[in-house]
Amino acid sequence: MKTLYIHGLDSFPVPEKLEILKNAGLEVVAPHLDYRAQPDTYPGLKRMAVEEKVEFLVGSSLGGYLAYWLAEDLGLPCLLFNPAMSYDDLFRKHLPEIENRLCPARFVVIGANDETADPIVNRQFFRKADDGHCYQRVVVCDWLRHQIDFASFEEMVSWAMKAYALYKKKSDR
Repeated sequence: MKTLYIHGLDSFPVPEKLEILKNAGLEVVAPHLDYRAQPDTYPGLKRMAVEEKVEFLVGSSLGGYLAYWLAEDLGLPCLLFNPAMSYDDLFRKHLPEIENRLCPARFVVIGANDETADPIVNRQFFRKADDGHCYQRVVVCDWLRHQIDFASFEEMVSWAMKAYALYKKKSDR
């Protein structure tokens, strides 16, 4: 499944994480983004997702924030790691207005000890976002901080892929 991986602010596509995604059966497209030099990255990511015929999105932190909105805009399933939803007021100005929310399935990993993206605000955001238009599963990990260690990343990718396969099986009936 063709997947767009969107890294976080001041980060890059970490090779070990890309390898984990590939080992999960995903064909990964992972651009290196300089958010500070180009804060308006959304149009380019959207164009890339369409041109590459992306079927799934994975994002972390600011990349998770952008993946959330791309998923809603393009009707794609997504896996979000500590998405920066608590910075919505700061980042929203760089997004187009999205009239229809189309995301079919969303899997969210929130670190209870996240010191960057407020886990309480994230939980509240996704409770509100769970309005029935999207199959949503949220996992709060007591051990997790903002930086996702490789073992946790692999475990959560495996969880999301299994959950997505079950969702697809049920929705295809």
